[in-house]
Amino acid sequence: MSWPIGKTWDIGTTEILDEHARLYAAATGDDSAAYLDGYAPPMVHVRLFHPLLWGIATDPELALDVLRLVHGEHSMDFARPLRVGDRVHVHGELLEVQEKSSGLLVVSALYGDIDGERVLSGRTAYFIRAKNPPTGKKGPRPAPPDPGPPAWTGAIEVPADASHRYAEASLDDNPIHIDPAVATAAGLPDVILQGLCTMAMSVREAVRANGGDPRSLTSAGVRFARPVFNGQSLTVHGWSDGSLVTLGPDGKPVVTGRVAFRG
Repeated sequence: MSWPIGKTWDIGTTEILDEHARLYAAATGDDSAAYLDGYAPPMVHVRLFHPLLWGIATDPELALDVLRLVHGEHSMDFARPLRVGDRVHVHGELLEVQEKSSGLLVVSALYGDIDGERVLSGRTAYFIRAKNPPTGKKGPRPAPPDPGPPAWTGAIEVPADASHRYAEASLDDNPIHIDPAVATAAGLPDVILQGLCTMAMSVREAVRANGGDPRSLTSAGVRFARPVFNGQSLTVHGWSDGSLVTLGPDGKPVVTGRVAFRG
C-alpha cells in the first residue's frame, strides 16, 4: 500500500478554558497551586489535540483498525507554559508508516501555535496490532543497562473511575476505556486507562520531585509498554538525567520515558 507520507491535518484554533484546565487537573490528580494563578496543566494539550489524534486514527485514507489500535508513544515540547485563555492553532503531519509482521506503526507530528509562535511540538505513534501476528517465539531481548538507584520515587493510586473521569477531561471516550463489552471485544480483560492519563500522572510525579512547579516543564515523552487498569497502584522512579519508569502492581514497566525542566 502507498501511504500518504507528508499528509497534513489542520484542526483550527482551540481556546484553553479555565473549566477544562481544572477538569483535566482534577482527573489526573494534579493539585499544583500554579493553576490558581491562570496557568494550565501542560498535559491539557491532550484535550486540545484530541480532534487531531482521533482524526489521524480514523482518517479514511489510512483506514486504521481502531479496535486493534494502541497508543505506542507520545511526546511534547513546551516552548513556554500554557495559560488559560491561550488560543492554540492545532495541526499535524504524517511522518512515517512502518509495515511489520506484528502490525502497523503510524508516526505523526503534532504542532500547536499561539499568535503565530510554535509553542507546542511533539510526536505521537500508533501501533495497529496484526490480526494474525507471527506465532514463533521471539529471542530474548538484551537487558537494558542498569541505571542505578533512582533519584526520586513517586506513587500513583489510580481511582476506580479514572478512565471515565479522564474521558470527560480529555475528550478521549474511546469505548475501550469506558465500556467493558467493547474492551472485551477488543481482546482486553476490562476497560483500560487511557495511556495519556498514565503519562499525565507520571509527569505529575516528576514535576513534584523536581521543584513542584509545572511551569518549569519543557518536555515530556513516553513509550507505553503495558495497559493500566482502574484502581491499580503504580510506582514511578526517576533519575537525574530525566529518565523515568512507571511500574505496575507486578513491578513491570507500564510506561518508560523522559522529562526535562527549565533551569
